Amino acid sequence: MINRRFICLIFTGFIGLFIVFITSNNTSLIPSISPLLNVNYRQRPECKCSRPELLPVLSTLTLDQNESQSSLCSPYATRRGPHQRIISISLFGPKEAKKFILNRTLNYLDLLIKDMNKVYSDGFILRIYHDNTINATSVICPIECEHPNVDFCDMNHKLYIPPKIWRFVPAGDPLVDISKL
Repeated sequence: MINRRFICLIFTGFIGLFIVFITSNNTSLIPSISPLLNVNYRQRPECKCSRPELLPVLSTLTLDQNESQSSLCSPYATRRGPHQRIISISLFGPKEAKKFILNRTLNYLDLLIKDMNKVYSDGFILRIYHDNTINATSVICPIECEHPNVDFCDMNHKLYIPPKIWRFVPAGDPLVDISKL
């Protein structure tokens, strides 16, 4: 009985370490995000619009801790600072989901954003983890520019994580306090 509990505890620890390792993807190797914060974080290169300016990052963390932490999503998400409350979804194209129809998916996404703004109007952010089948110019830019509480997170650099698992990435993000799936 004790051996089973010990084995379960060890197994749970390994799974936790694996998730942290997979989601971190070398964020500990980034010496400082201050150059990241000096770029135009408000505008994607593909977009013509700019997102709202965010207040400077102020937290109870020391300056060194603030500069060494970066979001696993985007420069805009990093600029939001610590203590983020996230609702996360995965959005991937027909390669992974045979029934994928972009227009229908975007209609559902629009409904989700409207519902989220009603139910979670107290500062929750919707993170949409996506692959390269989601067009930045026609899909991402209009949504991000219209809804300041929506972040698109490009997962092309993390293709070793299966798309159905992307929505769990905020669990390993050092700037996220609460994550709802």
